[in-house]
Amino acid sequence: MPLPFQPDVIGGNHHNPVEEIDLPPEEIAEASKSGRKKAWRRRLLRQEKIQRIAYAAVERRQRMLEWPAAAVRRSLPRPRRLEGPGEDSWEPSGLPSPRRAVVFNAGIARTVARLFVWLYWGFRFALGVFWDWLHRRNTQEHQARRLRETLQKMGTTFIKIGQQLSMRLDFLPYAYTRELGDLRDKVPPFPSDEAIRTIERATGRRLEQVFEAFDVEPIGSASVACVYQAVLKSGERVAVKVRRPGIGPRLAADMRALGWLLNLAENVFFVSGFTANFIEELRTMLMEELDFVREARFTDLFRRRMRKVKELSFATAPRVFFDYSSAEVMVTELVSGIWLDQILKALEVQNPRLLAELEEMNFDRVILARRIQLLARFNNFEHIFFHADLHPANILIQPGNKIVLIDFGSCGSFSRRELNSWRRLFDAQSVDDVGGMVQAAMGIIEPLPPIDRFQFGLRLEYLFSNHLYAIKSKHADWSERISARIWIDFLDLSREFQIPMRLNLLRMIRASMLTDTIAVRLDEDQDLYREFRYYEKGAGQRAKKQVKKRLHRLCGPSKFIRIQQGVESAVNLVYQVEHALDSLALIRIGDIIRRVEYFLTLELKHLVWILMTAMVGTLCVLVNKWRTSPPTHLFNPLYLSNLLSDLSDAWWTVLKSHQWQFIALVPGMICLWRIHFRLSKERNRWN
Repeated sequence: MPLPFQPDVIGGNHHNPVEEIDLPPEEIAEASKSGRKKAWRRRLLRQEKIQRIAYAAVERRQRMLEWPAAAVRRSLPRPRRLEGPGEDSWEPSGLPSPRRAVVFNAGIARTVARLFVWLYWGFRFALGVFWDWLHRRNTQEHQARRLRETLQKMGTTFIKIGQQLSMRLDFLPYAYTRELGDLRDKVPPFPSDEAIRTIERATGRRLEQVFEAFDVEPIGSASVACVYQAVLKSGERVAVKVRRPGIGPRLAADMRALGWLLNLAENVFFVSGFTANFIEELRTMLMEELDFVREARFTDLFRRRMRKVKELSFATAPRVFFDYSSAEVMVTELVSGIWLDQILKALEVQNPRLLAELEEMNFDRVILARRIQLLARFNNFEHIFFHADLHPANILIQPGNKIVLIDFGSCGSFSRRELNSWRRLFDAQSVDDVGGMVQAAMGIIEPLPPIDRFQFGLRLEYLFSNHLYAIKSKHADWSERISARIWIDFLDLSREFQIPMRLNLLRMIRASMLTDTIAVRLDEDQDLYREFRYYEKGAGQRAKKQVKKRLHRLCGPSKFIRIQQGVESAVNLVYQVEHALDSLALIRIGDIIRRVEYFLTLELKHLVWILMTAMVGTLCVLVNKWRTSPPTHLFNPLYLSNLLSDLSDAWWTVLKSHQWQFIALVPGMICLWRIHFRLSKERNRWN
């Protein structure tokens, strides 16, 4: 098919449009004379554009006629992708990985075995105490050593109990607390080969690939883990905390066995379900200490927060090396200093060598006591979590009264409502307001079970008053002026009223008891209430800064976002009110009234039926009685009283009759069936 015209170059330079368009010379001369040369040029450009479009269309048509159909289906270059080893086996997913959890289970056989271990060592302890009594060597030191060895043999759960008892100088004699203090870091270690295998499994590398040097002799051996010192390839000295092998299933077995024993005791001494909450919270607390990933996060968060608060720059925590840490192993920097439990022992026994070393460190027991209290209050009320295990073996003292906290395995946190209740309690303590202390304490343990709140409040008021008098007295013993005494009485009272305690509440009480005991042992003249008022001053300054920052943030560009949110909330509220009004409008009052009228009519008919049958039965009984013994003369004064007595006897005879009960109640069943039928019919209609 011949083409109407053929361009010289397609898609490139074309002929001069003036030469291609044949215009008469007279028209060109007329256009130039009339001053319309610009319009003439625009017309030429439009014609040139039309010709270019036509040339392109012709070219596409020619190519479609010349190319074969198979040329359309041909290979094109693929998009470039990143390739590497294992690319084919990798399956991408848009979902996050499952939540990491540390869970251990124990079978019945292991649990029964743990019960036998408890009974065996408990029997041996009682037999040993009796043997010492026979041989007249039952001294406190001897009995304390026997108790420590027994708890150590009974396993991790009882070692934890012994660790807490070691801080209770107000509850146990000094010989017991000193002996039980060895349970914190003098538990027999497990073999170092197992620790090395755990480290290599956690890091995925050989030991020599991670560490330049590794000391197989542990520097600390506790109930949950052993701590080794090592040197990284980068030259940094670190402490490697390794979890004891098999401790998870052993703790799970202990918790299950303890649950059996408490369930047995619950059937005898407590109400049903009283110990279930205690077992669950104790299990949670012990299992959290086995999760080193959680502990590493808390350690790092505490370290970062202390660097931001200038008033608490004296406190810190070891730096965590997360690249080498896992759920079984935690690697931190190796900090130096003197442990607080060694300082307390040196002060109590007046060890001259340790006292001289403390003098070189510029140690001040009063400043250190105040700092420990200040740090504890900050953790409890301002930090996002609080350290719940602040015993002396977890506090390291450096020169200049600097504090380093370790072992963040046991931590807790409170909601805003709970924190406000705790603040009200300490505020009331600082101003000697016993009534306010009672109200705040009852707010802390809410929701309360169905108890006599008035009696419980009176007992609390008496308890707090006695503690306040001991604090104000200058001649009271130091053990009477710490919070441990009041918390012990508070827990005893809660146990008497069978009020369950939450885990974080118990953690807070334990942390307060530990820090107050440490502070008073350092400075026996310390007033806990005055120290809280001192903390409040600094807390007020920090709160002032936070309020200013928040107001500044509200006045920034984000304020328009909040204004928009407020407007949307207001509009949404209007829509909700409108929807509620529309819903009320859909309620048909007439139908409801008709249903109520129908139900009341049925019940009224049934009541009339009951009264009519009772009256008819009463008349029948009277007629039958009068047939056998006719009544006396109508005008006899005793006739009316006898008639009323006969009516009463006949009425009760009818009510006690089974025949009348059947006759009277059968229509009631019919009425209930009719009501049920009407309701089901209405429900089906609405469905």
